[in-house]
Parts: sequence; structure tokens; C-alpha cells
Amino acid sequence: MDITDNKIIDSLKKDSKASLTNISNIVNLSVPSVRERINKMIDNGVIRRYTIDVDYKKIGYDIDVLINITLSNSIYSEFKEFISQQKHVDFCYRISGDSCFIFKARFKEMLDVEEFIDVLKSYGHTETQFIFPSST
Repeated sequence: MDITDNKIIDSLKKDSKASLTNISNIVNLSVPSVRERINKMIDNGVIRRYTIDVDYKKIGYDIDVLINITLSNSIYSEFKEFISQQKHVDFCYRISGDSCFIFKARFKEMLDVEEFIDVLKSYGHTETQFIFPSST
């Protein structure tokens, strides 16, 4: 990895659909050289996948929450299986500290949040923080 590879990654992070021509102009390399570098980063596992950035508010998901959960009875595998199947959960990390996991979820209505937390209660104690829209 060198400065040019980092510039290519920065370009792809901003726009994963950026054309090779556009990237080649940014990094001052030929299109075949850029393609070769990208393929090498894919082969080496540096670039794992291409993704999109969805504005969930525009499709009705107005409520974002962070939920910490402290599991009862060491039911880690059951919880991990459950949470991996929840389509409205954006990410889930096992963490150190008072809680076992933290995850971000999005909902359309407060009732959806309440019902989801009720389900989580069977796994342990939860603490929920609502994410306010940023001003930036």
C-alpha cells in the first residue's frame, strides 16, 4: 500500500461507482494501472466489498437508536443468531464494559421500537439511546 493506493481507496469510499477514468485522473495513472491496483487490493482483501449509502429517512425510517444489551445466562450464541436475522439492525458489536453488545437499529414508528425492546428483554437488560439528526 502506498499513497496512490490510499488515494484510490479514498475515491472509492466517496463513490463506489466512480469510473476508472475518473480515478485515473485523480491519481495520475493510466486506467489499466488503476484497474490493476484495485484488483490487487481486492485479491489481498483490502477492498472487501462495494456498498451503497441509503438515506433511510427518505423511505420512512425516521427513528435511529443505539441499544446496549447485557445478556443474562451467557446466551451469546442464541443472541448473535437472533440479532443477525433482524433486518432493521445496521450493525452489532460485542464490547467490553458493563454491556455485552451494542447495536444500531432503525424503525419507522415508536411502537416498533417498543415491541423490539420487549423482545430483547428475553435476552437480558437493555439500555436505549435515541440518535438525533445531525445538523451537518
